[in-house]
Amino acid sequence: MTPSIHDCRQPFHGGSFFDHEGLPYCETHYHAKRGSLCAGCHKPITGRCITAMFRKFHPEHFVCAFCLKQLNKGTFKEQNDKPYCHACFDKLFG
Repeated sequence: MTPSIHDCRQPFHGGSFFDHEGLPYCETHYHAKRGSLCAGCHKPITGRCITAMFRKFHPEHFVCAFCLKQLNKGTFKEQNDKPYCHACFDKLFG
């Protein structure tokens, strides 16, 4: 498997890299290959994460698309592939 055009091909800072399927990657592209980049900030998720709408988020980046209040996995409504708190969803779409 050869690196895709989405891989940065930059030198590894400090000589450290991440191995995925026998190939070396920087941290960002390693997490991209594993599907562990936050859908909110697009940075690697190494600690807790929320999986919602078939994507992964840092807990602090899973927020209402309108008021930006932090959401929990089971306490949101979805419209047009965006999460909303119940209050904003009712205001906007109710």
